[in-house]
Amino acid sequence: MGKMGILLNRDDHSENNSYIVRSLYFDSINNIDFSTKLAGTEIRKKIRIRVYSPNDKKCKLELKEKNGDLQHKTSVVITKEDAEELIKGNFSVLIKYFAENEAATRIYTIMTLGNYRPVVMIEYDRVAFTNPLYNTRITFDMNVRASESNFDLFDENINYNMILNNQIILEVKFNERLLETISDILKPYHLNRLSISKYGLSRKNYINFGY
Repeated sequence: MGKMGILLNRDDHSENNSYIVRSLYFDSINNIDFSTKLAGTEIRKKIRIRVYSPNDKKCKLELKEKNGDLQHKTSVVITKEDAEELIKGNFSVLIKYFAENEAATRIYTIMTLGNYRPVVMIEYDRVAFTNPLYNTRITFDMNVRASESNFDLFDENINYNMILNNQIILEVKFNERLLETISDILKPYHLNRLSISKYGLSRKNYINFGY
């Protein structure tokens, strides 16, 4: 991380230290999103609500879609109160966002037709670096933990199961090309490209017991 700090700027959340990322994932009544993930289907999606502190008053409702190697993410900033309603299954709170954000309409339709409900809470510590050239973003995610029983996004005392304790997930994102200086930093580590899904690793109850 030290060399990254010389070439790149830390993002707004991690100017001094790591910060918490907490996401509550939803899936359909028949677990279509997780099933397509397990099957390695070319076209798949995930829906989640993300906060950076249980005290946040605003949340990001995100639809993350993948088509092969291409990824596209759309989001709607919603209130804490509306997030709590979504967790209860009241998707109608999204209607008020239709006029300002078309993603709200798409997410509402998917969640309503699929009878979506919360399935897993995932939290981890992140350090992130950015560079405006090619929209470059480097993240280091640590101490990945999850709960398949507590879906209170704003609970300060969640009893998590540790998913990845002594491992760090490095993710490199960019448009068009990777900066050569960053590539030079990464080369000596002989890194292998892996498809690691925190969501996939965290749904152990579904994998083991089918719920």
